[in-house]
Amino acid sequence: MSAKIRVGVLGARGRMGAEVVKAVNNSTDLELVAELDLGDSLDQLLSTKAQVVVDFTTPDSVMKNLEFL
Repeated sequence: MSAKIRVGVLGARGRMGAEVVKAVNNSTDLELVAELDLGDSLDQLLSTKAQVVVDFTTPDSVMKNLEFL
């Protein structure tokens, strides 16, 4: 069995972000390692070793998030 892909979700408490969190949790080959929202430190993505990040934040936040990633 192969290792699960480690996923972080930005905007996890919003409507769409919450759906992504559910989808990742229901997947057999993905592992949710970070659920972040406004005010949370992006450093958690590093400490949890997220391999993939799904961003469902606002347009104002996306560029800062991309620069960090």
